[in-house]
Amino acid sequence: MRVTVVIPCYNVAGLVGKALDSALLQDHGDLELIVVDDGSTDGTVEVLERHPAVSGGRVRLVRQMNRGASAARNHGLRMATGVYVQFLDADDVLLPDKVSGQIALAEREGWPEVIIGDYRAVRPDGLMDRVQALYDRPWMALIRTRMGTTSANLWAREALLAVDGWPEDLASSQDYALLFKLLKRGARVAWDRRERTEVLKRPTGSISRTGVRANWERYVELRRAIKEHLVSLGRERHADEIAALDQYLFMALRILATYDRAQAVKLYRTCIDKGFRPEVGPAITERYVALFTLLGFAGAERALRLARGRKQADA
Repeated sequence: MRVTVVIPCYNVAGLVGKALDSALLQDHGDLELIVVDDGSTDGTVEVLERHPAVSGGRVRLVRQMNRGASAARNHGLRMATGVYVQFLDADDVLLPDKVSGQIALAEREGWPEVIIGDYRAVRPDGLMDRVQALYDRPWMALIRTRMGTTSANLWAREALLAVDGWPEDLASSQDYALLFKLLKRGARVAWDRRERTEVLKRPTGSISRTGVRANWERYVELRRAIKEHLVSLGRERHADEIAALDQYLFMALRILATYDRAQAVKLYRTCIDKGFRPEVGPAITERYVALFTLLGFAGAERALRLARGRKQADA
């Protein structure tokens, strides 16, 4: 069975060769390889053109103007002829039996639309963290962001085309949004409990307060959409998932309140059910829960803001 590997890349001249080599070393027999350069300006294209697999025709290199990772993935998806597609970010690495093992699993599981893989997150200092999915509970796994990641998963091409591929309008959470679209259409999921992908966690640059705020607004909007869908399927049937969503939404709204309290309060009233009570945890103290119980979300956040203002004034 043919599998297409799509490698989107942008300004990764020092990394893309290792990613490409890991794809070429896959022991799966029928592999198609496509590299999509997203308008790199650092010599990435030159590095690729010198690679023997590219210059020799084993790998197809295509170029596009800079439009973002999702657009590059979709470019490769439209060119793909494989039944399944392995998206490989240019700073990630596949172990040699990653694809073959997931195809064998897909065959045993009746050819599901997505195979979720465990992986190793490689920190800048070289240390690795094991990242495991929340097995056998796709909706809860999605809510808790324990549903693999772009390079660790394997995707059925026709299923992706049916939902118009990767969301190109989102600056973050693209894989989260894509998985939501697939599950909403009834996608079947298989779970690969092997760690056969290494995902590099690169240091991030500075981001404006506007950018951070927009990320949290997207976070809230996606989870609100998931909640609305699960409620439509039946509150009792998905009671655990809806309760978990409320907790995640609440935490996000508290962060959003530090940027725009009025907007956070407005969203709270449309996202969170009446009778909600936050759980005490690392970021929510018993004191805050008491304030919330007494004053509600808007009142608790207002009280905290006033308290912080007094501390700054006294400093």
